[in-house]
Amino acid sequence: MPHGFDKLLHHEPESSPPTPPRRKSTLPRYHLHVRQQPIAARACGAGDRDRRPVDPPPIVQILLTDFDPESEDDKDTLQDPRFTVGCLLFPFSDSSTWTQPPDPEQAERDQEKEKESDGVARADDDFSTPLLSGKAFMSPFYVEADPDPNSAPTHPSSDDINPPQSSQPHNLRNASKLHQPATFFIFADLSIRTAGLYRLQFRLMNWGSVEDTGQSMPILAEAWSDPFRVYAAKDFPGMRDSSILAEGLKELGFVELKTRGNGKGKGRKRN
Repeated sequence: MPHGFDKLLHHEPESSPPTPPRRKSTLPRYHLHVRQQPIAARACGAGDRDRRPVDPPPIVQILLTDFDPESEDDKDTLQDPRFTVGCLLFPFSDSSTWTQPPDPEQAERDQEKEKESDGVARADDDFSTPLLSGKAFMSPFYVEADPDPNSAPTHPSSDDINPPQSSQPHNLRNASKLHQPATFFIFADLSIRTAGLYRLQFRLMNWGSVEDTGQSMPILAEAWSDPFRVYAAKDFPGMRDSSILAEGLKELGFVELKTRGNGKGKGRKRN
């Protein structure tokens, strides 16, 4: 038998090549998405008795790059109780063009100049301003399934050629992803004392990084709200009916949300 012919008759399959390791994502792991934008508010008084919440209440959602709903580690990450989101208030000029979120450092410099010119003092805490009152830090609220899947965003993917920015809307889920878990930060207790045009900045942090490393707490992700108007009492158009998302989150246990429906928004002016 010719040399090597026996190998052709008794061919042994070659072992399958090893699966190449998954390409490491170049995107940041954490993202914030403003799921429910603030639209309007009635200016409140200086005391705690005259509280006029921003309407609708801003709702921010955390998204994870390459989130796997079957991964226990990813679901544990969404449920980490050490996450928190802080909220900052910034004035917004009517003449500005809202094309993309402004540079945070420049926005803070502009705000400092404005305060120096009108004599308004700022609190020592970096996440509070004299005009904003209420709960400016919120803990995560985790749900097993999104209460409004039709408006739910997708988690970013490292395979995206042009991944969406964290403050911009994401594509809707497809039908196979309707029951994914979600984590929200719900700002149901924000009030603003002076009429004007504003925007909110949200910053994601994790207190655990301080406990684990002893170092200062980094900002993991940021997102900006759309501009919204705060009205004087005589001009306020009234509260809107609650969204499907807000109704669902209250039913799931977030009792701080005050919901309104059936065209009976409190204080809404009739045409």
